[in-house]
Amino acid sequence: MKYPLVLMFILGSLAVWGQDDLLAELDALSPTQSKSFVFATFKGTRIINQQSVELPAEKEGQFVIGHRFGSLNDRPLYNLFGLDVANIRFEYSYSPFPWLNLGAGRSSGAKTYDTFTKVRLVRQSSGTGFNWPVTIAYYTNATIVTTPFSDGQKHFFTDRMAYSHQLLIARKWNETVSFQIAPTLVHFNLVPFAAEANDQWGLSIAGRYKLNRRMALTGETLLRHDPFSRYHNAASVGIDIETGGHVFQFHVTNARSMADPQWMMQTPSVWSKGEIYLGFNITRVFNH
Repeated sequence: MKYPLVLMFILGSLAVWGQDDLLAELDALSPTQSKSFVFATFKGTRIINQQSVELPAEKEGQFVIGHRFGSLNDRPLYNLFGLDVANIRFEYSYSPFPWLNLGAGRSSGAKTYDTFTKVRLVRQSSGTGFNWPVTIAYYTNATIVTTPFSDGQKHFFTDRMAYSHQLLIARKWNETVSFQIAPTLVHFNLVPFAAEANDQWGLSIAGRYKLNRRMALTGETLLRHDPFSRYHNAASVGIDIETGGHVFQFHVTNARSMADPQWMMQTPSVWSKGEIYLGFNITRVFNH
């Protein structure tokens, strides 16, 4: 296998199958005498590419490996349906408070570095008194692309930067079904064509259907509001498998890039043309 670190995570998960449910680590139930809060709206802090309203618990860190193979239609037998081609992302985050998560990552696509913050604003609850029908969180990300410019022009360092902002609004309807929408704004300091806007808007729609205690089906898409049609809406479907201290997320998507502004607004591939990528995320939570 090309990536021994990924193999180590997969083998390590077998040894922790009997650990406490990861959902208890990610987001513990916080009942009071008269009110209880919904937990485990989603199995992980990411649905597929899209961030969810979930945060690691207070004083816990989280390490995520994301992997996207090559396109299924790119010389499928020669590249073994994309398995010979790799795009990888590493991410670590930490929650100093139960409502705040801070992190950083690096994606091999465009050799992109990023930092991010997620803040839980309100939480779905039930009981006496006023109850929020949804959980709401704010997510923001800043990225720096480090590949050389190819246009031969002089550029500022800030030309490499982009920023994304999302308001995550989710509801767990019952033990089986969860749904999330996220109004999205992405700002690119530099765009390659004059027809493209620096500020680009979209709406993410995502959901989860729980199959059993450890497995769930997921789906998401981000609908872009941009008359410049060089890029396409990112859409993904997958399955989550939770094994004690790990969550494995296997999926197919037309968004090969994993850096937020890129998969959100710069997805060139199309499902109808077979430009689809197999991928997975592996999540591991650490107690500090």
